[in-house]
This record gives sequence, structure tokens and C-alpha cells, in this order.
Amino acid sequence: MVNSIRPTVLVVESSNSNREVICECIEQLNDVEVLSAQSGVQALQIYEAKHPCLVLMEIALHDMDGLALTKEIRRRENSSDQFRPWTAVIFLSSLQDEEVLAKGILSGGDDFLFKPVSEVVLLAKVRAMLRIVAMQQAIYRQHLQLREASILDGLTAIPNRRHFDETLSTEWKRCARAGSPISAILADVDFFKQFNDIYGHQAGDACLKAVANALNESLFRVEDMAARYGGEEFVIVLPGTDLEGAFAVAERMRTAIRELNIPHERGLAGLISCSFGVACMTPSPDNAAKDLIQEADNGLYSAKRSGRNRVCIPPA
Repeated sequence: MVNSIRPTVLVVESSNSNREVICECIEQLNDVEVLSAQSGVQALQIYEAKHPCLVLMEIALHDMDGLALTKEIRRRENSSDQFRPWTAVIFLSSLQDEEVLAKGILSGGDDFLFKPVSEVVLLAKVRAMLRIVAMQQAIYRQHLQLREASILDGLTAIPNRRHFDETLSTEWKRCARAGSPISAILADVDFFKQFNDIYGHQAGDACLKAVANALNESLFRVEDMAARYGGEEFVIVLPGTDLEGAFAVAERMRTAIRELNIPHERGLAGLISCSFGVACMTPSPDNAAKDLIQEADNGLYSAKRSGRNRVCIPPA
């Protein structure tokens, strides 16, 4: 999650009076949201909800020390499934002890302020740290853009073949551990070459975008994924779904494509349609993910031979 454009600073201080003074000082800065907590538990709750840019933390809290709290923040940053932006941590301490300072830095802290805190020094430290945070967030946004470009198909904006292959491999292993089925659907736009010949490549691109969106909108679970497999062919992975369920999803997709009502003078009944092949396997030492895709492809071949605009499973 990316912090909002308006930076958020969390002040964690057990003393009500000290906390109020620090918050009032930081509030002098323009466009800074200031939050406060009086305990480590409360600070973690705010951290999870708000993901502050900067935490000013008393090193000796009543319920846990600041070192343990900082380690927990760093642990959550590093263990998150999604890349999480770095949160700067400045310790507040009344002890000017070099050993404590060293332990604070090793625990994941970034700087120290010794109490009583000078207003001038506090504001200077906060400004400097927020500048660093702003640069880090710019790098984070670039990271997201690059990651998105690497996993999405440039035309249809759904996952590309490479990302699908990675996802299928991951889901195959997960289903193997759980002993659960996994299904795949291959979809192909019927008579697409003729569509391009008649209406042109720009119309063809628009058609593929509409088809991709219809396929994607037909998926109701977050674990299911539709991807562009290449050309006018699409592939869908359905972890934990049996053959009957996958067939129902494919039929819903087939109907959604027809309901786009995209004219095609050489298509079936004058409209764009898709053919679908469906396959299901329970991963075991005797099969592999590529076998699942091959079976779905066999089903797609059957759908094409049987007249198109239909859903087929591979022949027995």
C-alpha cells in the first residue's frame, strides 16, 4: 500500500503531556497529518491501518520497548505478500547512552532525538526524514509501474503469458499440497483473422480488449485469473475448481462474449464468438501443469471442430 500524498507522522509516547507537545510542534508543518498513540499495541494498530511515513517513538514504552516495536514493524514490512513502503523511525530517549543508540539502529531505527526535544531540532529532523521518505515513495511508485508492465499484456491490460505461467506453477504446487483439483480454460476468438481482414487491425485490437474484459468480468473469485495466451487466444486458471465448476465458468464466459454484440459478417449469426476448451486435474507425481494446458487445448480443438461458439472438454 502506498502512503497518501499527504504524509502521515505517528507519535508514540507514553506521557500525555509530552505527546501533546510533540504533536503540536509537528502540526506546524504544512500538509502533514499527525497521529498519536500511547502504547505499543495501539501504535501497531495505527501502523496497520494508516501505514505512516514516519514514526517518532519513545524507546521505553509501558507495554513494550521501542526496540521490540520497531523490530515488529520491520518484520511486517518484510513479510508482507505485497511490497510495502519503508517507514522511517526516530527514537525519543531521555538517556544519552551510546549502547542504547546502537541497539536502536540495529533494531531498525533510523535516527535518535534526546529528550527534552528542541522544537527547532525536532522540526528539522522531521523535515529531513520526510524528504527521504518522499524519495523512497517515488522509487516505490516506479517499482509498481515496472512490475505492472512486466505482468500485464500491453493491449488488453490483463495478465500476460509469462505471468500466467508463473501463476499456474504456483497454484499447481498449492493444489498438490492440498490434494485439491485445478482447472484450466482455453478460449479462442472464432474467425478472428477474417475479422481483422474485414474491419482492420484497430477494430481487431478493440475487439480483443472487449473480449479480455468480458472474460475477466466473468470471474468472481480473487484466486481465479484470466490471461492473454497469445494472439486471439486466452487462458484461465481456476484453482480448487472441479470440472463441473470450470465448465460453468466457461459457459458464462461464452455467453458474455456473445452479449458484447460485436458485429462480424463472417462470424456465427453475424457476431463475434469464442470457443472454449476445459480441463481439470488433481496434481500428482503422474501429471504436470503442462498436461492440464494440453488437455484444455484438446478440448478447444474439439469445440472448433464441433462448430465453434461452444464449450468442450477433451475427448475421452
